[in-house]
Amino acid sequence: MTLDSIHELLTVYLVFPLISLAGIYLSVRLRFIQIFKIKQAFRCLFEKDVKSEGDISHFAAISSVLAGNLGTGNMSGVAVALATGGPGSLVWMWIMAFFGSVIKYAGCLLGVQYRIKEPSGEYKGGPMYYISNGLGSKPLGVLFAIFAIMSALTVGNLVQVNSMTLPLGKLGIHPLVSGVLLAIIVAIIIIGGIQRISRVAMTIVPLMTVLYLGVAIIILFIHRDKVLDALQLIFTSFYDPHSLTGGMLGYGFMKAISSGFERGIFATDAGTGIAPVLQAGAKTKSPVDEGLVGMIAPLVVMVVCTITGLVLIVTDAWQVEGMQSTNMCALAFQRGLGHDMAKYVVIVSLMLFGLTTILAWAYCAEKAMEFLVQRKKYVKLFQYAFIMIIPFGALFAVKTVWVLADISVAMMLIMNMVGVIGLSRKVIDFGKG
Repeated sequence: MTLDSIHELLTVYLVFPLISLAGIYLSVRLRFIQIFKIKQAFRCLFEKDVKSEGDISHFAAISSVLAGNLGTGNMSGVAVALATGGPGSLVWMWIMAFFGSVIKYAGCLLGVQYRIKEPSGEYKGGPMYYISNGLGSKPLGVLFAIFAIMSALTVGNLVQVNSMTLPLGKLGIHPLVSGVLLAIIVAIIIIGGIQRISRVAMTIVPLMTVLYLGVAIIILFIHRDKVLDALQLIFTSFYDPHSLTGGMLGYGFMKAISSGFERGIFATDAGTGIAPVLQAGAKTKSPVDEGLVGMIAPLVVMVVCTITGLVLIVTDAWQVEGMQSTNMCALAFQRGLGHDMAKYVVIVSLMLFGLTTILAWAYCAEKAMEFLVQRKKYVKLFQYAFIMIIPFGALFAVKTVWVLADISVAMMLIMNMVGVIGLSRKVIDFGKG
C-alpha cells in the first residue's frame, strides 16, 4: 500500500467521520455556539483582566494560533486542493472549518481546564495533558505527544520550508541558502519561548493579513465579472453526479472530500490539538472564555482560503499544467494584477506566513517533548535538531512532503479527538454553565 493510499484511507474513513460526527454532536449539544456566540468570542478576544491567571493575553494567544494557521496552507494548501480535488474541495474546506471551530472550542476549553503551572510560573497544557489527566490515559497522551512532534517536523517545518523556497528558487536564490537563513531567524526567536513568539506573532500576523488580503481583494475587484462564475463553479463541482460511479462514492467525489478536508485541517489546525497547546498559557477568567476565543481562528482562516481560491479560479491559474503549490499562487497574482511585481506580494506574504507557522509548531513540539522527557537538557537538544532540519525542507519533492505531513497530522488529530470525545460531557456541562 502506498503512502497516498494510506493518507486517503485515513482521511475518508477516520478523519472525515470523526470531525463530522463530533462536530455535529457538539454543535447540536452546544446549540451551535460557533454561530450564536461568535460576537461574545470577539468580546473575549479584546478583554483585558490583569487578575486573570496566565502568561499571555487572549490577543497574543490567538495571534500565536493564527501564526500557525495563517501559513502556507492558506496559499499552497488551497492550490494543492484545487489541483487534486477541483474547485468543489473548497466547500469541504468550509465544512471542515465550521465543524472544526466547535471542536477547537472544546479543545481550547479543555486545554485551560487541565493546564498545569510550572515552579517557574509558566503555564502549559494541551491534549497530552487533558488526555492523561482528564481522560486518565497516559499512553494515549504519550502517543499524541509523539505524533505532535512528527507533525511539527513535517507540517511545521519541512512543508513550510519547501513551500517558501519554491518561489525564491524562481528568483535565482538557492534553496539551501534560503533554508539556512530561515533556520538562523527561527533560532533567534524560539529561544525566547512563548513570550517572544507571541510578540512576533502580534506584530507580523496583522501586517501580513492586511498585505495579502488587500492585494487579493483588488484582484477580485478587477475581475469582478468572473467572481460569480467562480462561486458557481465551486458549488457545482462540490457535488458532481457524474463522479458517483460504481458505488456510493466515486473517485472524483472521494478526491474532493479528501483534498478539502486535508487542506482544511492543514489550514485551520482544527481538531489537531495545536491550538490548545498555544492557548493554554492565556490569561483568562474561565476555560469557556478561551474556548470561545479559539473558535475565531478557523473562521478567519477560511475567509483567507476562500479569497485565495477565488483568485486562483478567476485568473485560471489553477488550470495551468505544471504549476505546483505556491508557484500557482504567484502566477495567479501576476495574472490578476497584470504586472510581474504582483508575484512579490505572494513571496513576501509567504515568507511571513511560513516563518510564523514554523515558530508556532516549534513551540508545540517543545511542549510535547517536555511532556515526554520532562528534562530541559533533552528539550534543548530537540530544539537544536528542529532548527538544523529546516534547510532540508528545500530538498524534498513537493508531493512527498505533503503526503508525510497529511499522515502525521491525521494521526495527531485522531489521538486528540479521542480526548475531546471522551471529555465531551465536561465540555457540554461548561457550555451550559
